[in-house]
Amino acid sequence: MTVRKVHIWPDPVLQSTSESVKQVDDSIRELVQDLIDTMEHVGNSAGLSGPQIGVSKRVFVVDIPAEHNDGNGTDGPEAFINPEIIEKEGQFEWDEGCLSIPEERGKVKRAIRVIMRYQDLNGETQEREAFDYLSGCFQHELDHLNGKLWVDYQSALKRDMIRKKMLKLKAGL
Repeated sequence: MTVRKVHIWPDPVLQSTSESVKQVDDSIRELVQDLIDTMEHVGNSAGLSGPQIGVSKRVFVVDIPAEHNDGNGTDGPEAFINPEIIEKEGQFEWDEGCLSIPEERGKVKRAIRVIMRYQDLNGETQEREAFDYLSGCFQHELDHLNGKLWVDYQSALKRDMIRKKMLKLKAGL
């Protein structure tokens, strides 16, 4: 399909709530393929959401090899449409990064275990349990669909510093 431009924060598309997918059709499957192609092209990414490529739809993809997460990963890139977390448990803190905030990282607290309900590429409702890295990734990508990024969990001082760096980066593109 197509490799798309990854939007850089503080782009407004990254800060708004995405709309639900009404029907899983070929246009949504094409969006999913564009997300996968873009994620693979950019490299070094565990997931990518619609807003990150300028599409405010509740869709994201994740690719975390199971062997890197105690057997709790994906079998290649997987799509999650209209995702919602229906159960959370525990807490851990980890260092997050994001393709929309390149070369920056910050500590974020996430639930260590979640159960997420979503639709697959056939429009069928599924539930998926995730823990550790996959759980954090699900929560990170779901935040994107709600107009929130890891930088929103940081202090105002750190956010402002990163904002200035990203604006300089965007001006140089």
